[in-house]
Amino acid sequence: MGPHFMYDQGRAVVPVGVHYVPRSGPDWPWRTGADEFHRAFRDIAAHGLDSVRIDLIWAAVEPHEGVLDEEHLKTLDHIFDAAAAYGLTLHPTLFVGGEVGDAYWDLPWASGINPHSDPHLLDVQCGHAARLAERWSGRRELIAWDLTDEPPFWIHEDSTSDEDARRWTHRLVEALRMNDPEHLITVGTASQEVDGGPFRCDVVAEELDFCCVHPYPIYSPELYADRLQSRRMTHAAAFETALARGAGKSVMIHEFGASSTQHSPEVIAHYDHLSCWSGFGAGAIGFYAWCWIDAEAGAYRRAPYVRMPHETQFGLVDADNAPRPRLTSLSDLRTCLANMDLEHLASHGPYALASIPVPREYAHPYARENYGLDDAPAGPYVPSEQSWDSTRDVKPLIRGLLNAFVYSERAGMPVQFPRETLDDAWPTTPVTLVPAPLTSTTNSLLHVRTSFWQGATNYVTGGGVLYLSLSAESAIPELHRFAGVRVKDRAPVDEDLRLVVVRPFGGFAVGDELALPGGGADLHRRGVELVLEGAEVLARTASGAPALTLFTLGAGAVVVGAYPIELMAAATPDAHDDDRLWRLYRFVRELSGQRLPVDVDDGELTRGLLVGAGGGMLVVTNHGASTVEAPVRVHAPSEVCGTSLHVCSPDCVGRSDSSQEISEGDTVKVPAYGTRIITWDTRPTA
Repeated sequence: MGPHFMYDQGRAVVPVGVHYVPRSGPDWPWRTGADEFHRAFRDIAAHGLDSVRIDLIWAAVEPHEGVLDEEHLKTLDHIFDAAAAYGLTLHPTLFVGGEVGDAYWDLPWASGINPHSDPHLLDVQCGHAARLAERWSGRRELIAWDLTDEPPFWIHEDSTSDEDARRWTHRLVEALRMNDPEHLITVGTASQEVDGGPFRCDVVAEELDFCCVHPYPIYSPELYADRLQSRRMTHAAAFETALARGAGKSVMIHEFGASSTQHSPEVIAHYDHLSCWSGFGAGAIGFYAWCWIDAEAGAYRRAPYVRMPHETQFGLVDADNAPRPRLTSLSDLRTCLANMDLEHLASHGPYALASIPVPREYAHPYARENYGLDDAPAGPYVPSEQSWDSTRDVKPLIRGLLNAFVYSERAGMPVQFPRETLDDAWPTTPVTLVPAPLTSTTNSLLHVRTSFWQGATNYVTGGGVLYLSLSAESAIPELHRFAGVRVKDRAPVDEDLRLVVVRPFGGFAVGDELALPGGGADLHRRGVELVLEGAEVLARTASGAPALTLFTLGAGAVVVGAYPIELMAAATPDAHDDDRLWRLYRFVRELSGQRLPVDVDDGELTRGLLVGAGGGMLVVTNHGASTVEAPVRVHAPSEVCGTSLHVCSPDCVGRSDSSQEISEGDTVKVPAYGTRIITWDTRPTA
């Protein structure tokens, strides 16, 4: 690993590959052999992909405790050989039991025992991992070890703690490194970041070389009640990447996709394209699509497909090997990235203008140090909340973070998600966004620490711009001192809530109306009444109450929303497709005086900025159904050489017109659901 990307013989690389499951089903060791993998790897390489992730079914590798099946290991040896023969890297996933839908292949000799918490079974796994590491340590084609697929093991989700996950990861990493110190190690976590599970990056990142996300928004309707091509859906991979990166390690989009039984192949291709490229702009260091080929008809009568018909058709090719449009998207992605000088343009990773703090409780729930009782004499405190909320639901928090992320990306204000620290340090970015429920008060998982607010005045007077959205659950001590408003009461319930602009901002004119979905009786989606203490009103409700305010303090400013617009959007299907509220976020960015060094400033476009040793790269994605044309603007002439700007399209790499030199003011055309990449060299210093 480098500072951001993987490196192969000194060259930064981004693997673009696919997960391979034979057509007959995930329990392939009992039905087929290496020849089927050989044929598939030939086709995968022919279509331009460069890596394959495969599952090692635990019950097949170790049919008896401590005894690895030598014949099956020879089959796996041949699979490694096939990858090498076609120039592919291989990413093996250990200890697989659960895979595809509800399928779980348990161990007959350890049935029902939790592999994450049972000490003896953990010792057995360490021996298993050590023997495989010793066997394959010299394999040049092995790109990285994957400890397992989507932990915790599916039938043990409710009985695995954070400490179990941390210990299990540490022990297995130790066993692998002792026998294979050269290869990278990760673990293929699924929705832990948005579901709050024990294997989220905050728990295991310290042990790993890089972290993973498996963004499947189609399986989280409580977060994404949207069409697959909607803006929120197509930002899911970028959001999870950025959120996971806040734990301190680079992040790979390790699985992604959708079923052709539920969405048309063309729609899935658009979704994949936007997921990958916006994810790359947010910092993703690799991509493995789920999966290569559809299930064959004969597998429909067997688990897992017999009760999970949608799982039969996630393939880049159908069961007859006919390519689907999403394969072209992946092939173009791989070709484009392979032809870029990533070290020069992007090796330092993503650049952010704004921060959204993530509560410490998200990373370290109920840790003793969270309560501040070790610095002075204190009684024997036990948090009662642990019994009130024994099943901790992170979804209200994730809804706020997700929708704030989409608004920020549209506003040309890339964000990072730093974890809140015990010293209550504020972010170093010029903008800090604290959307509801981060401003709330009851559930500790959802809001920042009370003492965090003591740093607000210094942050703002020092030139920072702070954005807050409030709800009827919000409570901020001394709010009036740094924001110029007080909370008077909960706002009246209004199902048809309209805000009227009274002062121009963010492209809105006086008299413009902004429609918000009513929050009803839910305090998290209901607003507050504000009393002015020096703040200026930007917009009012129909009854005249302040709804958006601006307060200047020292060199900085604070924008307060009386309504939790992020949580309101979360409750509205396809909310971001016609929503103009992203302009409020653009106004917040403008208050900071900060711009991306090179930009195409249009709210229909998402821009991710990566910087490298000698230049930068703006990844521009169009998440809408219409072509967008916008001029290129250079905002850092002392750092960027305007004569060296280039624009390229992922689908034309290799052609003579794949990269065109452009100048400031030139128009860039980004097609519907398409991407353009603008690159530049940093001006040499004297």
